[in-house]
Amino acid sequence: MGHQGLWLRRRVGLDPERILDTHVFEVRLSRKAPDLFRDASGTLAVANRHAEEMEARLSDLIEDMDRACVDASLVVHHEETDEFFHLAARHTGRLFGLAHYDSLPPPRGLEWVQALCNDHPALILGVTTAMPWLGQDPRLRDFAPLYEFCAERGLPVQFHAGNDAAEGAPRLMALAVLARSYPRLKLVCRYHEGWRGEAVVVLNRLPNLFLQVDGLSLHTPLRATGSRKLLFGSDWRGREASYFERVEGVRRLPWWQRRNVAWRTAVRVYGPRILCPPARVDPQPLSR
Repeated sequence: MGHQGLWLRRRVGLDPERILDTHVFEVRLSRKAPDLFRDASGTLAVANRHAEEMEARLSDLIEDMDRACVDASLVVHHEETDEFFHLAARHTGRLFGLAHYDSLPPPRGLEWVQALCNDHPALILGVTTAMPWLGQDPRLRDFAPLYEFCAERGLPVQFHAGNDAAEGAPRLMALAVLARSYPRLKLVCRYHEGWRGEAVVVLNRLPNLFLQVDGLSLHTPLRATGSRKLLFGSDWRGREASYFERVEGVRRLPWWQRRNVAWRTAVRVYGPRILCPPARVDPQPLSR
């Protein structure tokens, strides 16, 4: 009966070991918007990485997912790529999409989001934007049409609040105000390890605001909010050993925390479509 129960849970998407990754890239964002990856001296932060990492392909992601035993990934789209739709068709239930909202020209950014969501409603499960990272206040009226569209379609919005620990709390508070203004809209903010615990306790009071963690910086958000408000996002950008470390960081959690961070919270945010059960892949050695 135990084996039958495990088989049934896997078939309906309730495998306790499953992992859903809610944030990867289809190509290097540094090639799309290099200014986002410059440090204080103006040097590209990725300049010292191997050239093969800079030429990452989505087929590499599928191979890494197989090795790490990751069930499904949400892929950020800055442009339509035939490779994504080809691989998504070949690997049913493994790849879904996030439409990137370019907040610098809001009308054009919204047009792109609408077109991608209208053309591929079964694969595009949400929207992502870096407006707080760019110094833009997400509460500006210019962005209201995006929130109204996403609320109507049931599309969550992911925000990257940047890597400045001092700005983390104010930006998260801005998202808290936004969450109150749009109670039907689910918002996800990417966590930065420099944030203090009190910066994220606001999540406990807002049912539609969630925190995305990378698997390596879990202690502070778990202590501040518990696991029900956290979901895993690896930020995969190419062939890197750190990807496997991030996945293993989630897998090492106690089971009652792991099931939320690894997949349950993602289902609460993105809905049951992300649980389309793929063929199970046995974990492989993670050493490179």
